[in-house]
Amino acid sequence: MTWLKKVWTHLKEEHSEPHKLGLAVGVGLFLGCLPFYGLHLGICIAFAWLLKLNKATVYLAANISNPFFAPFIVAVGVAIGDFVRFGEWKGVDTSLGESFVDTLSLWSGQLPDVFLSCLIGDAILGAGLGVVFGPLVWLWARRRQAPTDEPPADEA
Repeated sequence: MTWLKKVWTHLKEEHSEPHKLGLAVGVGLFLGCLPFYGLHLGICIAFAWLLKLNKATVYLAANISNPFFAPFIVAVGVAIGDFVRFGEWKGVDTSLGESFVDTLSLWSGQLPDVFLSCLIGDAILGAGLGVVFGPLVWLWARRRQAPTDEPPADEA
């Protein structure tokens, strides 16, 4: 139990300065929006280690791509990516072929194009979320850390 307590304490206190926490949330949101599902833990730990950020905070923020939000992140990412690449939303061709194999062939031919739009759009979306919420977390953490001007209750 002592080992687990040490790990928990380390994760809570590692790089817990307000500016580091804000940056950790911003980086985590950016990484979490990227369409690299199943790889986020390793990517988050690597970036947190490289940037000397709190690993738990980066990964927690990256969990924005949970099953509830991921479909919206992907849809918005594809729309943004298409707009950046083509100047308009190209969308996905959902037409059906004459057979199931024809339909799969039609749709699989679109995958690289859709993935590229998703990657570009999700990077822009993640950067935007990180730029908005990172400073908010920094302000919150700074305010929480600031000493109060009020005297302790037992001295009053």
